[in-house]
Amino acid sequence: MRPAELDRVTVAEAADRYVELVRARTVTGALSPSTAEVYARDVATLVELAGESTVLDDLTGADVDAILLAFARRPDGRRAAGSRGQAGHGQGDRQGGQSPASQARFRRSISALFKHAALAGWVQL
Repeated sequence: MRPAELDRVTVAEAADRYVELVRARTVTGALSPSTAEVYARDVATLVELAGESTVLDDLTGADVDAILLAFARRPDGRRAAGSRGQAGHGQGDRQGGQSPASQARFRRSISALFKHAALAGWVQL
């Protein structure tokens, strides 16, 4: 799908515009404020991992895969540095990385951003 005219926005610009839209959807009740904040946090992480000056449409599938892998390997910020996971709960398997649920949530958040980006003409498929 090719937009009539591609708007070559940076990852940071796309993130700002998308988060503004997501937060506006809380006003109508389409999203809860907590869900909007999760999207905002995930999109901010995308900006950090992709590089804020990178043009969104220039990201390749391999780039997105690398971003997803980098996210998976990031320490889980909810746990204090040096804290130990409880035995039997699978935490040692991640070696401090993100849980499968967090990885799936991040993937959904980024997918939603790219879906909106395609409709807005920020990326071409």
